[in-house]
Amino acid sequence: MNEIIDINDPQIQEFTSLKQSALDEKYVVVESKNVFKKLFSTNTKIHKVFTTKENLDFLNENCKNIDFPIFTASNAIMKKIVGHKIHQGMMAVIDRPEFISFDEIEGNIVVLNGLTSPENVGSIVRSCAAFNIKTLIIDEKTCSPFIRRCIRVSTGNLFNINVYKTSTLRDDLIKLKEDDYKLLCTANSPEAKSLHEFNFPKKSMVVIGSEGHGADQEIFDLCDDILKIDIDEEVTSLNAAIAASIVLFQLKVSAS
Repeated sequence: MNEIIDINDPQIQEFTSLKQSALDEKYVVVESKNVFKKLFSTNTKIHKVFTTKENLDFLNENCKNIDFPIFTASNAIMKKIVGHKIHQGMMAVIDRPEFISFDEIEGNIVVLNGLTSPENVGSIVRSCAAFNIKTLIIDEKTCSPFIRRCIRVSTGNLFNINVYKTSTLRDDLIKLKEDDYKLLCTANSPEAKSLHEFNFPKKSMVVIGSEGHGADQEIFDLCDDILKIDIDEEVTSLNAAIAASIVLFQLKVSAS
Protein backbone atom coordinates (compact mmCIF):
# COMPACT_ATOMS: atom_id res chain seq x y z
CA MET A 1 0.00 0.00 0.00
CA ASN A 2 1.38 3.41 -0.95
CA GLU A 3 -0.10 6.60 0.49
CA ILE A 4 0.03 9.72 -1.67
CA ILE A 5 0.28 13.05 0.13
CA ASP A 6 1.18 15.25 -2.84
CA ILE A 7 -0.99 15.53 -5.95
CA ASN A 8 2.19 16.08 -7.99
CA ASP A 9 3.70 12.75 -6.97
CA PRO A 10 5.05 11.17 -10.22
CA GLN A 11 3.71 7.76 -9.14
CA ILE A 12 0.18 8.93 -9.94
CA GLN A 13 0.84 11.17 -12.95
CA GLU A 14 -1.38 9.02 -15.21
CA PHE A 15 -4.39 9.81 -13.02
CA THR A 16 -4.04 13.57 -12.68
CA SER A 17 -5.02 14.40 -16.26
CA LEU A 18 -8.09 13.42 -18.25
CA LYS A 19 -5.95 13.48 -21.41
CA GLN A 20 -4.77 10.23 -22.99
CA SER A 21 -1.44 11.94 -23.76
CA ALA A 22 -0.37 11.18 -20.19
CA LEU A 23 -0.26 7.49 -21.15
CA ASP A 24 1.47 5.29 -23.65
CA GLU A 25 -0.91 4.13 -26.40
CA LYS A 26 -0.81 0.64 -24.87
CA TYR A 27 -2.64 1.76 -21.74
CA VAL A 28 -5.80 3.52 -20.66
CA VAL A 29 -7.21 4.86 -17.39
CA VAL A 30 -10.57 3.52 -16.24
CA GLU A 31 -12.69 4.82 -13.40
CA SER A 32 -15.74 4.23 -11.16
CA LYS A 33 -17.03 1.16 -9.35
CA ASN A 34 -19.34 0.10 -12.17
CA VAL A 35 -16.40 -0.12 -14.56
CA PHE A 36 -14.26 -1.91 -11.97
CA LYS A 37 -16.90 -4.61 -11.47
CA LYS A 38 -16.83 -5.41 -15.19
CA LEU A 39 -13.04 -5.13 -15.30
CA PHE A 40 -12.56 -7.68 -12.52
CA SER A 41 -14.54 -10.27 -14.48
CA THR A 42 -12.05 -10.11 -17.38
CA ASN A 43 -8.42 -11.12 -17.84
CA THR A 44 -7.38 -7.53 -18.52
CA LYS A 45 -4.01 -6.63 -16.99
CA ILE A 46 -4.27 -4.00 -14.24
CA HIS A 47 -1.02 -2.09 -13.72
CA LYS A 48 -1.91 0.16 -10.79
CA VAL A 49 -4.89 1.46 -8.85
CA PHE A 50 -5.32 4.88 -7.26
CA THR A 51 -8.16 5.18 -4.76
CA THR A 52 -9.38 6.60 -1.49
CA LYS A 53 -9.02 4.36 1.54
CA GLU A 54 -12.81 4.03 1.73
CA ASN A 55 -12.72 1.93 -1.44
CA LEU A 56 -10.18 -0.63 -0.22
CA ASP A 57 -12.87 -2.97 1.10
CA PHE A 58 -14.56 -2.87 -2.32
CA LEU A 59 -11.29 -3.86 -3.98
CA ASN A 60 -10.67 -6.73 -1.59
CA GLU A 61 -14.23 -8.03 -1.94
CA ASN A 62 -14.42 -7.85 -5.73
CA CYS A 63 -10.92 -8.50 -7.03
CA LYS A 64 -9.78 -12.11 -6.62
CA ASN A 65 -6.15 -11.48 -7.55
CA ILE A 66 -4.61 -8.23 -6.40
CA ASP A 67 -1.21 -8.41 -8.06
CA PHE A 68 -0.82 -4.69 -8.73
CA PRO A 69 0.32 -1.73 -6.61
CA ILE A 70 -2.40 0.27 -4.89
CA PHE A 71 -1.94 3.97 -4.19
CA THR A 72 -4.25 5.66 -1.70
CA ALA A 73 -4.98 9.27 -0.90
CA SER A 74 -7.33 11.28 1.25
CA ASN A 75 -10.52 12.73 -0.18
CA ALA A 76 -8.89 16.16 0.06
CA ILE A 77 -6.08 15.06 -2.26
CA MET A 78 -8.46 13.28 -4.63
CA LYS A 79 -10.62 16.40 -4.96
CA LYS A 80 -7.68 18.23 -6.48
CA ILE A 81 -7.80 15.96 -9.53
CA VAL A 82 -9.72 17.24 -12.54
CA GLY A 83 -12.91 15.22 -12.93
CA HIS A 84 -13.19 14.14 -9.30
CA LYS A 85 -16.97 13.79 -9.52
CA ILE A 86 -16.52 11.54 -12.53
CA HIS A 87 -14.00 9.06 -11.23
CA GLN A 88 -15.58 8.75 -7.75
CA GLY A 89 -12.19 8.41 -6.09
CA MET A 90 -11.30 5.17 -7.85
CA MET A 91 -9.09 4.74 -10.95
CA ALA A 92 -6.82 2.17 -12.56
CA VAL A 93 -4.25 1.98 -15.34
CA ILE A 94 -4.96 -1.07 -17.51
CA ASP A 95 -3.85 -2.56 -20.79
CA ARG A 96 -5.84 -0.97 -23.58
CA PRO A 97 -8.26 -3.56 -25.03
CA GLU A 98 -7.29 -4.88 -28.47
CA PHE A 99 -9.24 -4.69 -31.71
CA ILE A 100 -10.30 -8.01 -33.20
CA SER A 101 -9.45 -9.14 -36.73
CA PHE A 102 -11.98 -9.24 -39.57
CA ASP A 103 -12.14 -13.03 -39.32
CA GLU A 104 -13.28 -12.77 -35.69
CA ILE A 105 -16.44 -10.83 -36.54
CA GLU A 106 -19.54 -12.76 -35.44
CA GLY A 107 -23.20 -12.37 -34.61
CA ASN A 108 -25.27 -9.28 -35.33
CA ILE A 109 -23.20 -6.16 -35.89
CA VAL A 110 -23.40 -2.44 -35.18
CA VAL A 111 -21.42 -0.25 -37.59
CA LEU A 112 -20.35 3.24 -36.47
CA ASN A 113 -19.73 5.52 -39.43
CA GLY A 114 -18.18 8.83 -38.38
CA LEU A 115 -19.42 9.18 -34.79
CA THR A 116 -17.20 11.66 -32.96
CA SER A 117 -18.90 12.02 -29.57
CA PRO A 118 -17.38 9.87 -26.79
CA GLU A 119 -20.71 10.01 -24.98
CA ASN A 120 -22.59 8.65 -27.98
CA VAL A 121 -20.03 5.94 -28.66
CA GLY A 122 -19.95 4.89 -25.00
CA SER A 123 -23.76 4.82 -24.82
CA ILE A 124 -23.99 2.72 -27.99
CA VAL A 125 -21.44 0.26 -26.61
CA ARG A 126 -23.64 -0.07 -23.50
CA SER A 127 -26.70 -0.70 -25.68
CA CYS A 128 -24.80 -3.29 -27.72
CA ALA A 129 -24.06 -5.23 -24.54
CA ALA A 130 -27.66 -4.84 -23.36
CA PHE A 131 -29.15 -6.20 -26.58
CA ASN A 132 -26.69 -9.05 -27.28
CA ILE A 133 -24.72 -7.47 -30.12
CA LYS A 134 -21.51 -9.45 -30.54
CA THR A 135 -19.46 -7.10 -32.71
CA LEU A 136 -18.98 -3.36 -33.09
CA ILE A 137 -17.32 -2.07 -36.27
CA ILE A 138 -15.85 1.43 -36.29
CA ASP A 139 -14.26 3.41 -39.10
CA GLU A 140 -11.29 5.74 -38.80
CA LYS A 141 -13.55 8.79 -38.39
CA THR A 142 -15.23 7.35 -35.30
CA CYS A 143 -14.09 8.08 -31.77
CA SER A 144 -12.27 5.09 -30.29
CA PRO A 145 -14.42 3.23 -27.75
CA PHE A 146 -11.21 2.47 -25.86
CA ILE A 147 -10.67 6.01 -24.59
CA ARG A 148 -11.27 6.84 -20.96
CA ARG A 149 -14.58 8.68 -21.36
CA CYS A 150 -16.13 6.06 -23.64
CA ILE A 151 -15.30 3.28 -21.21
CA ARG A 152 -16.83 5.25 -18.35
CA VAL A 153 -20.04 6.04 -20.26
CA SER A 154 -20.31 2.38 -21.30
CA THR A 155 -20.14 1.54 -17.54
CA GLY A 156 -17.47 -1.02 -18.38
CA ASN A 157 -19.59 -2.90 -20.89
CA LEU A 158 -16.88 -2.33 -23.47
CA PHE A 159 -15.20 -5.38 -21.95
CA ASN A 160 -18.13 -7.49 -23.19
CA ILE A 161 -18.00 -6.31 -26.82
CA ASN A 162 -15.65 -7.22 -29.66
CA VAL A 163 -14.51 -4.17 -31.63
CA TYR A 164 -13.17 -4.24 -35.18
CA LYS A 165 -11.58 -1.08 -36.58
CA THR A 166 -11.40 -0.63 -40.33
CA SER A 167 -9.78 1.80 -42.74
CA THR A 168 -11.76 0.25 -45.60
CA LEU A 169 -15.33 0.26 -44.29
CA ARG A 170 -17.08 0.01 -47.63
CA ASP A 171 -14.96 -2.95 -48.78
CA ASP A 172 -15.44 -4.77 -45.48
CA LEU A 173 -19.20 -4.29 -45.57
CA ILE A 174 -19.29 -5.68 -49.10
CA LYS A 175 -17.41 -8.78 -47.89
CA LEU A 176 -19.90 -9.23 -45.07
CA LYS A 177 -22.82 -8.83 -47.46
CA GLU A 178 -21.29 -11.61 -49.55
CA ASP A 179 -21.46 -13.71 -46.37
CA ASP A 180 -25.25 -13.18 -46.26
CA TYR A 181 -25.26 -10.22 -43.90
CA LYS A 182 -27.91 -7.59 -44.59
CA LEU A 183 -26.93 -3.95 -44.17
CA LEU A 184 -29.53 -1.71 -42.51
CA CYS A 185 -29.55 2.03 -41.98
CA THR A 186 -31.92 4.53 -40.40
CA ALA A 187 -33.01 7.67 -42.22
CA ASN A 188 -36.05 9.87 -42.74
CA SER A 189 -36.49 9.16 -46.42
CA PRO A 190 -39.52 8.25 -48.60
CA GLU A 191 -38.32 4.66 -49.13
CA ALA A 192 -37.72 4.02 -45.41
CA LYS A 193 -39.63 1.19 -43.77
CA SER A 194 -41.28 1.57 -40.39
CA LEU A 195 -39.07 0.04 -37.73
CA HIS A 196 -41.85 -1.57 -35.70
CA GLU A 197 -43.16 -3.39 -38.79
CA PHE A 198 -39.77 -4.59 -40.00
CA ASN A 199 -38.62 -8.22 -39.69
CA PHE A 200 -34.89 -8.25 -39.14
CA PRO A 201 -32.82 -10.81 -41.08
CA LYS A 202 -30.88 -13.41 -39.09
CA LYS A 203 -27.57 -11.76 -39.94
CA SER A 204 -28.00 -8.02 -39.52
CA MET A 205 -25.61 -5.07 -39.66
CA VAL A 206 -27.03 -1.80 -38.33
CA VAL A 207 -25.27 1.38 -39.48
CA ILE A 208 -25.29 4.39 -37.14
CA GLY A 209 -24.11 7.46 -39.04
CA SER A 210 -22.47 10.63 -37.79
CA GLU A 211 -24.31 12.93 -35.42
CA GLY A 212 -24.64 15.73 -37.94
CA HIS A 213 -24.87 14.11 -41.37
CA GLY A 214 -25.85 10.49 -40.96
CA ALA A 215 -24.15 7.70 -42.87
CA ASP A 216 -21.73 8.46 -45.70
CA GLN A 217 -23.42 8.31 -49.08
CA GLU A 218 -21.25 5.39 -50.24
CA ILE A 219 -22.30 3.42 -47.14
CA PHE A 220 -25.93 4.48 -47.43
CA ASP A 221 -25.97 3.27 -51.04
CA LEU A 222 -24.88 -0.22 -49.90
CA CYS A 223 -27.83 -0.65 -47.54
CA ASP A 224 -30.34 -3.40 -48.20
CA ASP A 225 -33.08 -1.66 -46.23
CA ILE A 226 -33.64 1.84 -44.88
CA LEU A 227 -35.52 2.03 -41.59
CA LYS A 228 -37.30 4.89 -39.88
CA ILE A 229 -38.25 5.31 -36.25
CA ASP A 230 -41.84 6.55 -36.04
CA ILE A 231 -41.60 9.79 -34.09
CA ASP A 232 -43.69 12.96 -33.95
CA GLU A 233 -43.22 14.97 -37.12
CA GLU A 234 -42.35 18.04 -35.04
CA VAL A 235 -39.13 16.24 -34.04
CA THR A 236 -36.80 15.96 -37.01
CA SER A 237 -34.42 13.36 -35.57
CA LEU A 238 -33.18 11.59 -32.46
CA ASN A 239 -29.77 11.56 -30.83
CA ALA A 240 -27.59 8.87 -32.43
CA ALA A 241 -27.23 6.85 -29.23
CA ILE A 242 -30.96 6.96 -28.48
CA ALA A 243 -31.83 5.95 -32.03
CA ALA A 244 -29.35 3.07 -31.83
CA SER A 245 -30.93 1.80 -28.60
CA ILE A 246 -34.42 1.79 -30.13
CA VAL A 247 -33.25 -0.09 -33.22
CA LEU A 248 -31.25 -2.64 -31.22
CA PHE A 249 -34.18 -3.29 -28.89
CA GLN A 250 -36.38 -3.99 -31.90
CA LEU A 251 -33.69 -6.23 -33.38
CA LYS A 252 -33.58 -8.27 -30.19
CA VAL A 253 -37.39 -8.52 -30.05
CA SER A 254 -37.47 -9.64 -33.67
CA ALA A 255 -34.89 -12.34 -33.00
CA SER A 256 -36.73 -13.77 -29.98
